[in-house]
Amino acid sequence: MTAPVIDVSYCNTQTCTIRINTERGVAYDENRDFLFHIKKTLLSPHNRRVLYDKEKPIVSFYSKILKPQGRCKVFRGERNDPSQLLFSVKKVNNSSNIPDNTTLLNVFLANNNEEIENNFRVIIGGRKESCTVYAGEYISDNDILAHMRNNGDFDVTVYPNVDYAFIVALLMIVKDINCSTHSITQTAYKALKMLQLSLSSLASAKALVVSKK
Repeated sequence: MTAPVIDVSYCNTQTCTIRINTERGVAYDENRDFLFHIKKTLLSPHNRRVLYDKEKPIVSFYSKILKPQGRCKVFRGERNDPSQLLFSVKKVNNSSNIPDNTTLLNVFLANNNEEIENNFRVIIGGRKESCTVYAGEYISDNDILAHMRNNGDFDVTVYPNVDYAFIVALLMIVKDINCSTHSITQTAYKALKMLQLSLSSLASAKALVVSKK
């Protein structure tokens, strides 16, 4: 079980489904009841946006993720108070370990200061046709927290005891980033397996270097 990132009140004991209207930035539950909406602040130097639960601001996004080595920082509430930092999202650029037509995001919790290993991974297939959120550094079917299919809107499956507000916040970031524009030449499954092997090789190499020190 993964600890909630935003709040335990957003964790369900059962699998839940959420639909995100990507044009309006609104999330609904499986009964089409309103869950969250996002507002963009005009004239913001850091592309500031706020995610609301009804009229309550729950997190704010300060994003430079479109720039090389940029990232999106997410804070509790509607201001960028450093003491309220929840997590940050960094896009992995120009890595030979990432298969074609795949975008990789690393997610670091606020208390992960050294960022040697990420707390979550987000794997985006093609031009956002699909997206999977994993807990931890490596990719395993046992560590899947949520999965998204793009059917015009984002149709999201969130697994039990997972903070679905956190998942929605991640997908609000996903909808605004630039992903691969190449045509898909392999299945998402093969791409994920290739990435898993690459990451496992990197982990083994890292462990070998550490053991020799």
